[in-house]
Amino acid sequence: MHIHNRKNSNRHLCRDCNSSFSVTVDTIMHASKLPLPKWFAAIFLIVNAKKRISSLQLARDINVNKNTAWYMQKRIREAMYSDSDDLLKGIVEVDESYVGGSMTNMRKSYKKELGIYPGGMEHKKPVLGMMQREGLVKVIVIDKADAKTIRPLLNKHIDTASEVVTDGFGAYRMLHKTHAKHVKLNHSKNIMSLGKYNTSRLDSFWTTIKRAIVGQYHRVSPEHLQSYLDEIAFKFNNREEDLFSLLITRIIQQEPRIAVT
Repeated sequence: MHIHNRKNSNRHLCRDCNSSFSVTVDTIMHASKLPLPKWFAAIFLIVNAKKRISSLQLARDINVNKNTAWYMQKRIREAMYSDSDDLLKGIVEVDESYVGGSMTNMRKSYKKELGIYPGGMEHKKPVLGMMQREGLVKVIVIDKADAKTIRPLLNKHIDTASEVVTDGFGAYRMLHKTHAKHVKLNHSKNIMSLGKYNTSRLDSFWTTIKRAIVGQYHRVSPEHLQSYLDEIAFKFNNREEDLFSLLITRIIQQEPRIAVT
């Protein structure tokens, strides 16, 4: 491949196919007409916003319209996604949660149309959380909170030599056969810990997620929920790092998971 710099331009030319390209090719900034300083400003604001930042606020801060800001956030969150195969080890807290809006303000006709039971969770999206004690957290949006869905994920992401801490939910019932130890906490009887075993750190993480969605994003569609969780997990897992430099490195090295057209 023969690459040359174009004169009086920031673009490059491939002599083999006679096409030109910029340094943003195959990154989340590919095919974007926005100048790089706008992208860098957006990345800096997003990674340093302790309480997250909405697309409306980002639009005001970098002087773009709200659709452009949302588009930028979507791409930046793609760079926060981690496909690491590293297994969670030691004491691992596991729990499922449900993310979605309250039924309080839903129209009765809409509830009836959805077939929602007043005390149920059908209107919310289940999310599986796995957190290594003093380590990483992994959060995955799942279609259904049942054993068939959850057990393969636990086997994939948690080392078999780990001590897994859960509540009494039936989907976790067979963990003692696949992992070194399974500690069940009976939350229905208000047993929240057994010695060093508890799920308090993961419970705190769920609170962080729900505060971000209710306080900043207000509404998150199931289609994009995983990317919002990726952002929150990225910040948590790298809280001791220079997030801006880390994310710029990822953007350069990672292939985007979404179409860049």
